[in-house]
Amino acid sequence: MDGYTMICLVVILCMMYHLLKRYIYSLKIISKDKYVLITGCDSGFGYLLAKRLDAIGMHVLAGCLKESSIFELGNALSKKAMAIRLDVTNEESIAEAVELVSATIGDQTGLLALVNNAGLMGTGIGPTVWQTRKDYEDVLSVNFFGVAMVTNAFLPFVLKGKGRIVNIASMKGRIAFHNAPYSVSKYGVEAFSDCLRRDLFNKAVTVHILEPGHFETDLLDRATHRKRIHEKIESLPKAVRDELPHDIKNIMMARFQSFVGRMASNHPEEVVDAYEHAITAKYPKYR
Repeated sequence: MDGYTMICLVVILCMMYHLLKRYIYSLKIISKDKYVLITGCDSGFGYLLAKRLDAIGMHVLAGCLKESSIFELGNALSKKAMAIRLDVTNEESIAEAVELVSATIGDQTGLLALVNNAGLMGTGIGPTVWQTRKDYEDVLSVNFFGVAMVTNAFLPFVLKGKGRIVNIASMKGRIAFHNAPYSVSKYGVEAFSDCLRRDLFNKAVTVHILEPGHFETDLLDRATHRKRIHEKIESLPKAVRDELPHDIKNIMMARFQSFVGRMASNHPEEVVDAYEHAITAKYPKYR
């Protein structure tokens, strides 16, 4: 076989491989009348995902932090769906949600998917050396401990349904930069998910991770970020503040706006599409 023929054969095999892989990933399970629990549905990806899954006929249990969000989302969903109170940082709130889900889906039905979507940007503004224990604790309480504790609480339902667990990580769970507490929390989600996947390998339950980049959601709200900058600068020791430019707050805000303008996508439906794949595909990607 000459070199040209060999190259053609390799190209054909590569094309066949990618076509086969695309076909396998396109296969869907029968998702109607299945139950899915989602955390962090007050806004952003969680809100959009709850509406998406409701529209395709699934029973959505949409966890919200705020009472106003429960009312608003409840009115936006069909009668098959339910917005419930769920604070992922509070053990009592998680326990109450477990009782409510158990009463709602009954003893014979499990969850097709548990979606740990709740997330917090936190107050980790500026250099890593500026970050305090509280900065780390606040963001880890939602982004990491929330994921781990909610998973532990609802795993029996996922096991019963032979379903899957879908966790929101981030590109910052792969490459750490800026906001150290946030990156640390997302690295934690990656490690937790990989450990859990191995633990559940023989249990007919799979674990999947989403790693979005920057999207125009409430996490990147300008007014909220300006407040974060102000609070962080004011919390620094006077000796540190005295070394900073007098207009440091404006400088940091301008950098943030420039970064978001260049890097953030205004198409959150791309993340919702990835969520839908992880929940409804017969063979969903691990990442």
